[in-house]
Amino acid sequence: MTQNFFIGIGAQKCASTWLHDILLDHPGVVLGQRKEIDFFSYHYGRGHQWYERQFPELRQGVLAGEISPSYFVTQDVPARLRAYNPSVKILLSLRDPVERAISNHRHEVRLGNFSGPDLGFEAGLDNNPMYFEQSRYGTHLLRWRSHFPASRILVVLQEDIEANPVSVAQQVYSFLDLDPGHLSAALHARSNESHLHRSRGLESVRLGLRGTARSLGMDAVWRAAQRAGLQPLYRRLNRRASTLAIPRVSEATRQHLRERLEGEIRLVEELLERPLPTWRTGTRAEAGATLMGGHDDRIAPRASLRAPGSGSERSGSLLVSEIGGSQ
Repeated sequence: MTQNFFIGIGAQKCASTWLHDILLDHPGVVLGQRKEIDFFSYHYGRGHQWYERQFPELRQGVLAGEISPSYFVTQDVPARLRAYNPSVKILLSLRDPVERAISNHRHEVRLGNFSGPDLGFEAGLDNNPMYFEQSRYGTHLLRWRSHFPASRILVVLQEDIEANPVSVAQQVYSFLDLDPGHLSAALHARSNESHLHRSRGLESVRLGLRGTARSLGMDAVWRAAQRAGLQPLYRRLNRRASTLAIPRVSEATRQHLRERLEGEIRLVEELLERPLPTWRTGTRAEAGATLMGGHDDRIAPRASLRAPGSGSERSGSLLVSEIGGSQ
């Protein structure tokens, strides 16, 4: 795909659906026929032709792209994406890494991947090491920066989206060279709110019908049915709050996880040159401006950067040379 192209890489449970939706109704964008194509992670063996067929509305002069949260943490994706299109623009959304892990757990319970008498987060964390791995933002962002310059990766924070969605949307549009004056219908929407299904069987039927509609090219009919009131009716009938089934996460557990992720948080601060104090405390402060991994004098660059757990340390100037050299 040689035309203007962008990729949203996650992270999982970090407002990637909001990003998808504010781009979906922008007249200058063509998205893939489904939100998570996962080509560069799970389906790479299907080849480039298969991937490009996932954009049936592709036309010259219009920005094309897709969002697949699996890309952020999958080791081989940055190199694969650079080989496919080195000029691609990359969107990354992040949030408090502890809250992300907790949201990840609720998602797995909702899907039925984690079940049993104890649905507590602690039990889920013991069961699924990806809860922690997907919150190691510093390690994963450092890998992406080793393949793409900071100028090609826009990092937005969910906390900023909640504080000022219009401003963040304008940043996204400007980064992608789109009209920043577009006001998406999804700006103030809350996507993927935490819930459980009363009947997983009924949800399987709904997903099957949605898949059939897509395969027959009837997405417009599906969306019209949703707008006609079927979506809110279904949600009232077959959804309940996840808090009714999943115990509250203790403060001790949250604090322990924050301590484990301290090095990752520090590395993100250094890469973005932005302080993130609320990620350490779990308390919300007024969100600041989202950065493109550019320059901000609110946090002083440290003398060195260390990938957490890597055992290696390099000077800040050397690391900048290494990760900023890709064009």
